[in-house]
Amino acid sequence: MAGYFTIAGRKVATHYMVLGVLAAYGIGIKAALPKTDKTKQPPINAANEDENKFVQEFLKSIEAEEKKTAAH
Repeated sequence: MAGYFTIAGRKVATHYMVLGVLAAYGIGIKAALPKTDKTKQPPINAANEDENKFVQEFLKSIEAEEKKTAAH
């Protein structure tokens, strides 16, 4: 049937070795990817201070509404 290798005195099926290699490859890729901060917001490019304040207040009100709906 399937092929076997002898590793440390035990017979290991080739399909188990393939699964181990694929798992190690996937873990290596996941470890190599850069970590991103999902809570960071993009910068606000406001034309003046009033516009900046308006946008900040608007974002705060939206967050407050989301917290209210999440609590219910």
